[in-house]
This record gives sequence, C-alpha cells and structure tokens, in this order.
Amino acid sequence: MGARRGYSAVTRRAALGGLAAGFAGAWGCNPHRDQIRPDNLLGRIGRPQGEVIEPKKCALRLAIVGRPFRDPVVNEVVWRAADEQAISHEERRALQANGIRLGRISGDLPRELEALFSAPPPNKVEPVTFLVPEGTQELFALSDEVEQASLLLNLDGRITGKDYDNARGHYRVTPEHHGANAVALRLTPEVHHGPIRRSYEPLQQATPYAPQEFKIADGQKQDAVRDLTARLVIEPGQVVVLGCLPEQERSLGAFLFTASGEHPDQRTQRVALVWAERNQLGVIEEKKTPAKSAPADGPADAGPTPADDEIAR
Repeated sequence: MGARRGYSAVTRRAALGGLAAGFAGAWGCNPHRDQIRPDNLLGRIGRPQGEVIEPKKCALRLAIVGRPFRDPVVNEVVWRAADEQAISHEERRALQANGIRLGRISGDLPRELEALFSAPPPNKVEPVTFLVPEGTQELFALSDEVEQASLLLNLDGRITGKDYDNARGHYRVTPEHHGANAVALRLTPEVHHGPIRRSYEPLQQATPYAPQEFKIADGQKQDAVRDLTARLVIEPGQVVVLGCLPEQERSLGAFLFTASGEHPDQRTQRVALVWAERNQLGVIEEKKTPAKSAPADGPADAGPTPADDEIAR
C-alpha cells in the first residue's frame, strides 16, 4: 500500500512538471508566442481583414407645402415640372379617378416652390427626415383630423360612398434599394378614423424559439386603400410629388390635400414632396455556385450511360 502511494505521488509530480514545461514552452520558448497572447488576439480582431456590411437603410424626407385653395404654385406650377407618367398607366388612371395626382420631378424644384423653403415664418416650409430600415413602412400624416368626412371612392369603375368620424388622412410609404443608386417606393393612401383604441401588436422574434413579445399600440382604425397603391423609382436628385385634383369634391384626393377653414375663403390646398436616399451604393452580388464542367477526356454533349440490359440488346 505504501509503495502504491509513493508511485502515485511521483506520478503527480511528473505530470505537474510536464504541464509547467508545456506552459513555459508556449509562452517563453515558442517563436510564435505573440500570436497566442490575448492582447495580440484583440489587435487581430480589430484589423480590417473583413468588411462589415451595414444593414440597408433609407432616409425619407417629407415636406408639406400648404397654400390657399387653387393657388398656382400647388395647383399648376409644380405639376408643369412633374412627370406624371413615372407610374404605370393603370395606377395613374386609378389615382386620378379618386382625385389624386402623383408625379416625379428631376433636377431643381420650380423657382416659386423653392422660394417657400427659405421664406420667413409662418410661410417657411420645414422638411422632416425619417431614417428607416429597408422594407419598413413609414406613415406620413397629411391632413388634420376632421369630425366627419363623407368620401366617394371610385375603385374598379364602381363608385361607393363611405362616411367617417374623427377622420385623418395618411400615406404609407415603403422604401427599398433599387439598382445601384435608386430607391423604389411603394405608396398607399389610408384613412384613420374612429376613437383611439388600445391594441397589442406582436413583435418580430429574434429567434424562432424566443417567447412571443407584444407592444402596446394606441391608435384609430386604419382603412388602407390598397387598390390605389402606386410604385415608382427615384434616383438621386429626384423628388416625388403628391397632390390632388381640387375640382373633384368629396374625393379621397380632396380629403388628403385640402382643408376647410372657418370661412370659405380660408380653404387651403397642399402638396407633399418626398425625397429618398440610401446608405449603400452599388449592387451587392450574391455568390453563385459554379456550374460543373464536363470531363476533359469526354465529349461535351455525351449522353447518359446505357444500362447493362440495353447493351446486351
């Protein structure tokens, strides 16, 4: 029993000695010891050996220009500079049937419109910028809340009337990167109405097995007119223009872009300008799996190998 204990003690001392020698070799005698030091490891992590790709984002800038009803700046001048054929014929016809005009201006804004951005208060126009991830919907409020609104909607050639209480007009804009420099926008008009109610909306889960979380949302009922969704692409230096045909009373366009005052001569008309920029330029190409080449010693158009029973025939 005593000999066994002595053998065990010698074995432990030998093992500890070998372990110490190993550490000494790694830290003191190893010619590559700098590569395993923690401080050098942190230095290598910080080196630009790879490129960090930032998530795709878009900056949306909104400016609402309000003028007296049928003022030439918002009713004529801006539309002479706008290309209303930037959207498809079907989308343009559906919008105009509901009193909405949509176009795209390339280059500088008209001089009369540009002057409003440098005008003194209260006529000065102040744009607002929203930074959103690509594909995320941003809601733009275009009109003040009215106690009652009676609208006529012309969808697919059918005219229907709808009454709203405590109604307010919005446009929902969804941006996406397009091509090398452009941004594609999807624009949908909405009417929010009724009393404010509390609801619980599910949040996007980080992992499939994460517990479902919810957020509290207080808002009105939302009626999105998806039949009037328009899509267009804007390049740097271009701006989207949204407005109305003021002669179409009770239309959705008149509701979104006109407002009545206490007196008939205080009625106003608006246009909305939307710029879009992106944080990444160029096209990120996806990796493609190379096609398998034919064997060098065989013909390129060789057919399938026949089965044994076919050879026997």
